[in-house]
Amino acid sequence: MNATRAIRAVVLASTLPLSLHALGDNARDWQNTPVDMNFVFGYWNLMDSNTPIDGALPVDGLSLDANIYILRLARSFDLGGRNAAFQLLIPYAEGDAKLDNALLFTDDKHGSGMGDVTAVFASNIFGGPAVTKEEFSSWQPETFLSYALYVTAPTGDYDKDQLINIGANRWSVKPEIAFGTPFGPTWLELNAYASFYTDNDDYIGNNKLEQRPLGTLEAHYSYTVNRALWVSLDGAYAKGGETKVNGSAQDNEQENKTLGASLGFMLSPHFGGLVAYTDSYEPQSDAADSNVWTVRMQYVW
Repeated sequence: MNATRAIRAVVLASTLPLSLHALGDNARDWQNTPVDMNFVFGYWNLMDSNTPIDGALPVDGLSLDANIYILRLARSFDLGGRNAAFQLLIPYAEGDAKLDNALLFTDDKHGSGMGDVTAVFASNIFGGPAVTKEEFSSWQPETFLSYALYVTAPTGDYDKDQLINIGANRWSVKPEIAFGTPFGPTWLELNAYASFYTDNDDYIGNNKLEQRPLGTLEAHYSYTVNRALWVSLDGAYAKGGETKVNGSAQDNEQENKTLGASLGFMLSPHFGGLVAYTDSYEPQSDAADSNVWTVRMQYVW
């Protein structure tokens, strides 16, 4: 029973991207779990987008079809009586790109390689006490508020002479806060975060790319069908992310809206998964235009 509830709750703190901005949190990512638990997640994301793999910087005329695989490792622990977790996200991606700009390239480009690794620290403020597996079986979920800090390092494959890269060649930091409250068999969850970027001094040669922070607000409304199944409607709104190249403003502030749905399931007390789909809604010319299928499998012990 204890492990069953742990799988249903999932681990404190979210996905992706993770270091990959196009891949946001999933419903019920932030709900409480027992402490001293180990989690292994495997993600397959099928992305069709006008952004490189990093997902934070749209490119005019770009069409990218990518498979993104992410290994996510997590460990929950007691921090001053609150639930907390460390996570490590290791992405690998492969994709085909087309660009309607003959000055850059006209042929299809194929690339694959390691993405930028992200480390995450997350902890609860209220509503997520540190409980053991034995205590968790009788603990009742309640309204919660939690926070996390993501740090993404420029470890991914990057070639300064290419427009499309797996890695971003810059650091990013993403603080996030998450709120959730139950209503009978349903949950309403709201997440807010902002991504901050260092400069890329090797952008398409030796150019300097600067990008302002990109803020995002997510909402998830989920319904528990039974002990092994839940469904969710998901939405997100992002704004900001204007860039400069060699000090010249590009006048490309983003305003992104996405809608989606997800389904979470449990196959055994230790093994479960999720299927989700998100799509851009009324994308603007300078905004990310992406649709993403996500399949996630997870094991907990």
